[in-house]
Amino acid sequence: MSLGSHNPGKMKKLISILPFILILLSAIHAQERWTVEWHGGEVYNLPVPVTISQQGYPYIKLTARYRTDALSPPIYWNLRLSRWRNDRSWEFELVHQKLYLDNTTPEVQKFNISHGFNMIMINRGYYKKNYQYRMGAGFLLTHPESRIRGQEFGSTGDDFDLGYFVSGPVINFAIGKSYRIGNRFFFNAEAKTTLAYAYIPISQGHAKVVNIAFHIVLGFGFDFIKPHKREIEPEGSYLLKIKEQADE
Repeated sequence: MSLGSHNPGKMKKLISILPFILILLSAIHAQERWTVEWHGGEVYNLPVPVTISQQGYPYIKLTARYRTDALSPPIYWNLRLSRWRNDRSWEFELVHQKLYLDNTTPEVQKFNISHGFNMIMINRGYYKKNYQYRMGAGFLLTHPESRIRGQEFGSTGDDFDLGYFVSGPVINFAIGKSYRIGNRFFFNAEAKTTLAYAYIPISQGHAKVVNIAFHIVLGFGFDFIKPHKREIEPEGSYLLKIKEQADE
């Protein structure tokens, strides 16, 4: 008896879901996992040069000393979505960094990027000897607020203010360690370094900003699919550690 001739609707449904079944089976066979992580943290920003150009005035050059105020609203945060295949990953990462200029001058009364010196990055990660290593690159999405020579730019008083600008490139290097909390949840600690260059608008001009920052982040992660055991695991691999901890 032909299934297609008597149940064409069922056959169409089977054909429509077959690609998803094949993708799922392929992911299981290759030990594919999807994780999401959210971190808070603290940041140290190296003193770096900034050059400010404003129409009708000479350049301003100074060594900028920024603070992040990680716990002051809007708080510093880090979000990462990862696709792991064995001990390698591709990742989409967002870092909500903030910059407040500490050493203001009579001409530079305020220079902040407090509603986001946002880093949007794609990372490549790998797991070795119980540590995760990653490096990545992306771009900056910034929300600047400044007052240069009495001329204001930007607003932080309006929650619906969409004064965001694509401002330049960023690269990311990090090392971290995860600690399992059951089969799906884990705690993560990470140290990262970011290097960024930004072209920041001000009233009647722009500023060229360099940021070199050291981040310490702590947070939690979640496995969308319960990690599978496998008979043979590379020594020191992430999946082996999952298996060992799940067996304890």
